[in-house]
Amino acid sequence: MNFDNNVKAIEKKIGYTFKDKGLLRQAFTRTSYCNEHKDCRDEKFQSNEVLEFFGDSILSAAIVTLLMKDKAERYEHGIRTTLDEGDFSNVKSKLSDKKNLSEAMYGLGIARHLLMGEGDEKLGIDKEPSVMEDLFESIIGAIYIDSNYNITEVVRVVARLLDVQEYLNSNTPPIQSFKNALQEWCADKKHRRETPVYKTLSETGPDHKKIYERAVLIGDRIYGVGIGKNQKIADTAAAEEALKALIAEENARISAEIAETTAAAVQKLRELAAKEKKASPEFRDLGESARSTPVSREYEIECRFMGYSAVGRASDKRNAKADAAAQVLNLVGGEASEKAKKNAPKKTKAAQGISRKAAPVSKKASKNAPKKVLVSKKNDAQKSESQKTADTKKKKAFKIKK
Repeated sequence: MNFDNNVKAIEKKIGYTFKDKGLLRQAFTRTSYCNEHKDCRDEKFQSNEVLEFFGDSILSAAIVTLLMKDKAERYEHGIRTTLDEGDFSNVKSKLSDKKNLSEAMYGLGIARHLLMGEGDEKLGIDKEPSVMEDLFESIIGAIYIDSNYNITEVVRVVARLLDVQEYLNSNTPPIQSFKNALQEWCADKKHRRETPVYKTLSETGPDHKKIYERAVLIGDRIYGVGIGKNQKIADTAAAEEALKALIAEENARISAEIAETTAAAVQKLRELAAKEKKASPEFRDLGESARSTPVSREYEIECRFMGYSAVGRASDKRNAKADAAAQVLNLVGGEASEKAKKNAPKKTKAAQGISRKAAPVSKKASKNAPKKVLVSKKNDAQKSESQKTADTKKKKAFKIKK
């Protein structure tokens, strides 16, 4: 492929016309290409490593400039911002991360113009996101130099290639860094994990282009490993991997608990069928659901029993079957509950009838009670009269003695 024949097409897609076409060619030249071609060995052409180094720093400056224009304003005491330092850092990291830069390159369709050695070509190195990240930064470095160090020109190109304004206008909440997210996840009372600790596993490459491999440990276990051009990038990658591993681990635990609980439903249905002398529950495989994707499969199983039907859904067929059985069991249980409610009022009326029959007995008892009281009073009255008579006789006898 002749690179020079595609320069105009590349410039059109980038949105910048180079005065020095050699800078554009250098931005697309990998070290492996220089190692295999004589025209590079005699220093006619150079690799993009130095441009990548410049571009990395200039890209950060361009993104910060765009953020300041949109999220800050000058006033008499300095500047006012709508984001704090942490939010600015997270947004900048999001816009300049490997994923975003590589997607921008793939979107332009210029990766096929990368000049590389035969070994890299066989390995399909142009499909690597990190290689596309390097290409993006090399192009930015080349534009900065070609424009006579005009940051305004770089800002214009970066804003266009990364759709920065669209992102800022989308009202997307500030991106939380993976390191912060991991820290909060571990500190959450629901999880109660030890604080993440980061350590360097290896450092490779020359001093001006080191590659760091960093690991994040929670307790004694490594949960994530990240690689980057500096420790911060490597730590972010490690934290992202660790967070995914922890969430997957938690989901697996929850799924196991659900499976253990719902699997019993299938057995309960069979026991109910034997008790009621009904046909055993039937299960039918409906295949994958409409929400199923190549990355996240979802299966559907239908359960039929005693005129009821329900469809269970899960990431595997066993749990989908258990889910369907649990739903049908709830329906059958609901029917039994309704029957109990219908029968309950009849029993209440019968109980009320017994109470009404018992009521007259209670009234008779209450009528008899006053009579007993009257008799008691009459006896007391009689006792009182006899007492008075006895007292009178005693008085008369006392007078006669005198």
